Amino acid sequence: MTSQVNGQNLRTSFNWAKAFAIVSVCTILTAGSLIWYFLVKLPAPAVLLPTLSEEMTRGQFASYIGGLQGQNSLQVAKINTREEFAYISEKKLFRYMPGGVVEVAARVPCEITYFVPLKDKEWSFYIRDQGRRLIVVAPPINFNRPAVDLARYDLRVVKDSMIRDSEEVKIALQNEIPGLLEEVGRKNIDSIRDTARISIKDFLEQWLLKSFGDKQIITPVVDRVYFTDEEHLFKNAIFNDQSMADRP
Repeated sequence: MTSQVNGQNLRTSFNWAKAFAIVSVCTILTAGSLIWYFLVKLPAPAVLLPTLSEEMTRGQFASYIGGLQGQNSLQVAKINTREEFAYISEKKLFRYMPGGVVEVAARVPCEITYFVPLKDKEWSFYIRDQGRRLIVVAPPINFNRPAVDLARYDLRVVKDSMIRDSEEVKIALQNEIPGLLEEVGRKNIDSIRDTARISIKDFLEQWLLKSFGDKQIITPVVDRVYFTDEEHLFKNAIFNDQSMADRP
């Protein structure tokens, strides 16, 4: 009788120990799975670090720009070009008689520097992808007055006239050249847009590093750069990004 009771007690003790061990193992596995899910499956910065707001970004940028002494604009591109212009002047005597034709030409090497203003102009920042991406809308690209390389500047008479003063025609062309170069600079804005985007991206990433590098906060990457005269591009991009973020 005693032997039977002892056997039952041993079996009961063994079953409790086994159950406790199983529960412990299950608890450890469950805890490990949860830790893995939150630290590996979910992006760690989204769980552990706060994100920038668009208002904070604008404020920090204004503060950073305010501290740049003497820098009112950011140079974004530079081109060197050689333009050729021609000018033909024809006069008539008494409205009917030929009075001589003079043709002059100019070869004008110049350098055109493009920039975007940093101060007193609006820069817009849009935070996307839970603080990981930054979309930027910068002021329009502008350019300085084209700088003429006078050492290689060439103004010549192509066709002269015995009864005309060619110097008068050369001066007339020279007076036209600044306006013609302005038009050249304006036409080349589209050709340097992508170069300007890269320059702005580099500048903004430097600003982000200096402004937020030592803070416990998610620092976004500069994903895209637009200009305010590209509304047809950035309005669609920003609207589409926002729509996707709002989806459940």
